[in-house]
Amino acid sequence: MTDLSIKLSAYLDGELEAADVEMIEALLETDPAAQAELDALMAADAVALQQFDALLSDPVPLALAQKIRSSPVGIVAELPAGRPASRPIWGALAAGLALFVFGGMGGFYLKDQISPTGTVVANAGWLSDIADYHAVYAGQQRHLVEVPAAESAHLVKWLGASVGVDFKIPDLTDFDLTFEGGRLLVANGKPVAQLMYRQPDGTVIALCLQSSVNGSTVSAPDFKQQTIKGFDFVSWKTDGASFVVIGPGGKSGLADIAALAAREV
Repeated sequence: MTDLSIKLSAYLDGELEAADVEMIEALLETDPAAQAELDALMAADAVALQQFDALLSDPVPLALAQKIRSSPVGIVAELPAGRPASRPIWGALAAGLALFVFGGMGGFYLKDQISPTGTVVANAGWLSDIADYHAVYAGQQRHLVEVPAAESAHLVKWLGASVGVDFKIPDLTDFDLTFEGGRLLVANGKPVAQLMYRQPDGTVIALCLQSSVNGSTVSAPDFKQQTIKGFDFVSWKTDGASFVVIGPGGKSGLADIAALAAREV
């Protein structure tokens, strides 16, 4: 791994000093090769998270289960002082193993996907993918979106055609949310439009939409609230589309944001 790769990896993990962050962002602005390497690292993170989620649904080998059972309870390896935390996937791995050790291990199967915070996300569908994307992009500054808010007309036309859903960009300024722009995602093998908003304190809230054969026209959407992989979701379906608002866990007012978004989108 090159010095640049190491610094880009640390940049993604939020481990750089402010001066180094400015240097990296200046480089990304002028060096397409560096930006391409950063994009590859982000894509690798997303793939690794998806592969780990799939691994959690596989049977646990009996030999491993027996070894874990025979280990003294409470042994937890701690990182040396000053050593930075590793990739988010390893946090998920630790949480999954902890649940396996202390949760009974009945049948030696992990039948549900487990988030880094211990939240069960079985049958989360496209929302699980959205959580993975949000974990990567919400921490971005210069590269939060693919198409900026200044090109909103193009963004609506492009994303609408790509996703197959006609929509408008909701005005969420009542919640101190500034529209930053959007990007195209893929979840459950289908295109997803992601609209990104940011509050003055840096909190990022996203509105995502995807075509849905189960969507139906209703006067009052049926909102569903859930927590997946440490993020809070408010989702609903209407007019042949699925919608979701996602924000950090414990974010107050997310349901109100979703209600306004549903009226305007």
